[in-house]
Amino acid sequence: MFKHLKKVFLFSILLLGLIVVLAGCGGQSEKGANADKAETIKLNLAHFWPATHEMETKIIKGYIEEIDKATNGRVKITSFPAGTLVPAAETYDGVVKGVVDMGLSVYAYNRGRFPVVETFLLPGIEWNNSEAATEALMEGIEKFDPEELKDTHQMFSFAAGPGDLFTKKAIRTLADIKGLQLGATAGLRADAVGLLGASPVVQPMPEWYESLSKGIMQGGVAPLETFKGFRLGEVTGDYITLTPFLYNQAFFLTMNNEKWNSLPADVQQAITEVNEKYVKEVMAPWFNSIDKGGLDDAKAKKKVEVITLSDAEKANWLAKLKPLEDQYIKTLNEKGLNGADIVKGVKELAEKYNAQYPEKAPYTK
Repeated sequence: MFKHLKKVFLFSILLLGLIVVLAGCGGQSEKGANADKAETIKLNLAHFWPATHEMETKIIKGYIEEIDKATNGRVKITSFPAGTLVPAAETYDGVVKGVVDMGLSVYAYNRGRFPVVETFLLPGIEWNNSEAATEALMEGIEKFDPEELKDTHQMFSFAAGPGDLFTKKAIRTLADIKGLQLGATAGLRADAVGLLGASPVVQPMPEWYESLSKGIMQGGVAPLETFKGFRLGEVTGDYITLTPFLYNQAFFLTMNNEKWNSLPADVQQAITEVNEKYVKEVMAPWFNSIDKGGLDDAKAKKKVEVITLSDAEKANWLAKLKPLEDQYIKTLNEKGLNGADIVKGVKELAEKYNAQYPEKAPYTK
């Protein structure tokens, strides 16, 4: 009887020990799983381009993959295209307030909020292509270090380069543009359209197709990539007047400051390295290619005439735009900035990078 009880006792001790060991292992496994979860940083990225646009399918997806690779899978970014999280014009404010972690949109949709950056959009300053415009913009932001960009963490900025005037009727002189309702996404280019004698219709790009198809607008000034990316070639663009001095667009990819500051230092470093490489090697040349792609797409569907202004006619257009520069210098001065120095600095950067990248988009010749 005693031997039997002794065996039962020993068995109970062994069983209890096994339970403790298993419980410990289970606790460690659960702790390890939770640790793995803690190491995965999930971010959302909001933008306004359609889900079918190359910006989403190629550029943003590619960026997400590069971040994933650089952080060894620790950072997972989910993209939300077509304004599904925040509208285009509210993206920057959404990032500031933490409504979204990261946002990609257009500086000019927030007119007056970015006075230094908007100088790079000033009509009258000519850009050869997106590479010249992007590298000038990035150097300018570093040089001027504008206070306007410090309420979020700037990942990078890039530029579209020259936009052109596209219509259903030929525009060869200032007389041809008079009285037309022409689309302008925002800001200074809308003022420029007015100075040239047309009536600007200010709308974000996602609204253009409907306005053009309904005749609310008879054309617009924008990058030629919109012929394909936003399907505008279906409703306009029979005539394209090259106006590299009339339009430039600047974009931002930015992150909420608190979210950025919460990231481990090594993750911040990895993301920064991707940003620096991606903007130069991918973003800068990309707009050149899609502008040509948009033009080629339109030409494949209909007859398109590309018009180059004569030197004398171009001079007439530039003379009409000169008051805009003078007024913008005053605007900068009123904001406590040195307007003349900033405009001069932007022009010098344009000259520098146009010389470095002399080919002229959209490469029509």
